[in-house]
Amino acid sequence: MHLFLSGSLMLLAIVSVSLLLLAQASYAEDVTFVVPGSKDPSLGQFFDPELQIIQKGQAIVFVNPDVEPHHLVIKSNADGQQVFDTGELQSNEFVSHNFSEYGNYTIESTTYPHMKGNIIVTDDIATFSKSLEEQDIDVQLSRSPANPQINQETHFKVTFIDRNTGRNHPHIDYGMKFQNSGGELLNVTGGHTVDGAEYWNYTFNEQDVFEPIVEVLGVNFLPIEKETVEFDTVVMPEFSSVAIAVIMASILGVVTLYMKKGTRGYYLR
Repeated sequence: MHLFLSGSLMLLAIVSVSLLLLAQASYAEDVTFVVPGSKDPSLGQFFDPELQIIQKGQAIVFVNPDVEPHHLVIKSNADGQQVFDTGELQSNEFVSHNFSEYGNYTIESTTYPHMKGNIIVTDDIATFSKSLEEQDIDVQLSRSPANPQINQETHFKVTFIDRNTGRNHPHIDYGMKFQNSGGELLNVTGGHTVDGAEYWNYTFNEQDVFEPIVEVLGVNFLPIEKETVEFDTVVMPEFSSVAIAVIMASILGVVTLYMKKGTRGYYLR
């Protein structure tokens, strides 16, 4: 994941988290990291990812790769009620919580008020999976909303799953891009994922079929011959409230006319 750090601190975080993920059999697919150095308000990003979107019943693992301890609480945006308390997480400690109710939630720090993150629990998610047979890796692509519309921000997540363990495969070098029906490449990105999952947002500005293309370039710090998987994302125009009203009025008009004809025909018999 993209931890915007520098030098030895970044290396320390990667090594620490890598050892944690490889050593723990209970490692889950959806992970939120405290970004090392988050006690500094100027850092800008304090959780990675900043927004986690999951389905009802899924769990999130909260991991602290920082050298500083962190105490987090999760609150419902609907009523402000606290739904989970991580307790104080020391360096490299983690805790998991299962979200059993739909809604929007905020991650807060009890020590550093500037630290905020977001969680959405929804069923408006579409997930697709394809395999890299030679690497024993499944590439899973999720998007929310499930059916993107024009000018609507769409949240994507790509997860690399070890087919031997059924868990995230750490340390994948990847590339990611969209290709429209005209062959134009959009939103080209890539990098190295520590925990086997990457997140990004994209807003489609036209109706089209966009092909998300995921490239795997390296596994466990070793380069491989590039392998590619492709998915389809269909973007449809959004129906405005006026358009919906016109459609409903037309339907009601047809129904009313049909009923009048039916009634008149009955009495003429």
